[in-house]
Amino acid sequence: MREPVIWEIPLPEITLDEVFQAEGANYSQRPPHPRTVKLHQQIIEEAASLVRPTAIWVEVDVKGTGVGELILEDGFKLTSNLLPNVAGTAEKMLLISTTIGSAIEDRLTEYKEAGKMSEAFALDACATAYVAKAGTIAMSRVEEAYHRKGLKTTFPMGPGHSYWKGLEDMQVIFHFLRAERIGLHLNDSNLIVPRKSVAMVMGVGHNLPDFKGKTHCHFCSLQKTCPMSQAV
Repeated sequence: MREPVIWEIPLPEITLDEVFQAEGANYSQRPPHPRTVKLHQQIIEEAASLVRPTAIWVEVDVKGTGVGELILEDGFKLTSNLLPNVAGTAEKMLLISTTIGSAIEDRLTEYKEAGKMSEAFALDACATAYVAKAGTIAMSRVEEAYHRKGLKTTFPMGPGHSYWKGLEDMQVIFHFLRAERIGLHLNDSNLIVPRKSVAMVMGVGHNLPDFKGKTHCHFCSLQKTCPMSQAV
């Protein structure tokens, strides 16, 4: 196992439409009220001053597969029916976690305690859009590094989705990542703290199945009803 690598991610740009989408809002039939637009533009500016995107990732050996599981080095396993199909022939698994830090979470708490729920709702959506984009940037950067070496990569997958419901596997991912180095830990429910953080895995190797442009969203039961399915 290699030492985890830490990257500072450049601040992504998020749009008003992406924030509305993260809220689950649909303005296709009528435009948002000007007051709504003004509030969200202000909150986007505030969010940009609070976000600190950071990623940590590590390469782990794949030792084999079982029924609904992928076996890693040191006897650790990841349990999802999708993993053996997508990454069963991978030589390595790349474990990656991305966060935008805790400052935006602190500000959310302040808004809620002050009863400013519209501001809190908009800021939470901004945070969701930011962490989604930061995660995509980190994943793309890792992919490019391996593609330059002539290796293939799978699409990223993560615990907590319908194709991988076992959040206990977050313990395995964090065992290898040592993500406390960027201020991350798991709570008693195996959710990442700070909340606006994500963890994904991706297979790498010479002989991987071709899923022809599919992403993990194609294997999720939410499909296009997910508010973030078009956000990145």
